[in-house]
Amino acid sequence: MKKIILSCLFLAFIAIGYAQKTYKVGEETLELQTEVDGDLDLLWTVTNGTYRYFVKTKDGTISELKNTRGEGRAFNKEYVSVLNNLTSGSNLSAENVKLTTGSLKRFIDKYNKSVDIDYNVRNTNTKVNFRLAFFGGLTNHPLVENIDDQSSLQLAAELELFGDTDNPIHSGMLQARQTFGSSGDYKSTEFSLGYRVRFLRKEGFNIYAQTRFASVNIFSVDRTITENNVTSIVQQDDSEFDVPFIFGIGADIKISDNSYISILYDRFYAFGLDNNDSFPTDFMIGYKFNL
Repeated sequence: MKKIILSCLFLAFIAIGYAQKTYKVGEETLELQTEVDGDLDLLWTVTNGTYRYFVKTKDGTISELKNTRGEGRAFNKEYVSVLNNLTSGSNLSAENVKLTTGSLKRFIDKYNKSVDIDYNVRNTNTKVNFRLAFFGGLTNHPLVENIDDQSSLQLAAELELFGDTDNPIHSGMLQARQTFGSSGDYKSTEFSLGYRVRFLRKEGFNIYAQTRFASVNIFSVDRTITENNVTSIVQQDDSEFDVPFIFGIGADIKISDNSYISILYDRFYAFGLDNNDSFPTDFMIGYKFNL
């Protein structure tokens, strides 16, 4: 049994040693992980919480893939020119390649396969990325019946999940929302699951439609009750689970490599829920960042 354990540890150390090596890159000495091994190698490391990517050619030359910020919200995309130069003579173009592990790996795998028919694409599990957002805004509870058309403050926190790209088409979300009101107003705490699809994607912004397809709502509202000519106000507390398919539309505006300003117009329609016959007012603005 000890021999088996020692053998496994030995093989693990060999694998680690193969995946991570020390390289001299310019004036830096870096320990780089190998993501792709072929005519072009894709290497990466993390420095101060930021991913850095490198490409190594067969003669040992290492080039860093950079995307420095230009004027305004534009980025220079130096890595595109580097990749195009390294793959010149092929039919590949790096114009649509993103500076992410998955996008770079797919591009370099295609190149390596095009120059070496025996090259084997190493499959890796798709990485799940997360964004955290905090919102504030106003709502008149458009999907709640029998309440006055009064707007109240709402706050929300949201966790968005998406694949290995910085500008996904599809994403899922978990949202918690708290609405506030003055005395007698409807107040609620809502937890929901949703799906988001970006139908307009640009470098600096995107516009999306979303639906929240399951929600748990814990709410309270003051009711005026008159019995025996005596009027009293009673707070009614309740909770409900719905599968309402609540629809909304929003936009993310990129302000840095890892953060966005988000604008959301939500709850303007839902299957299975009646509205309160008021024009839906449910706006929020927030700050979103990559985890």
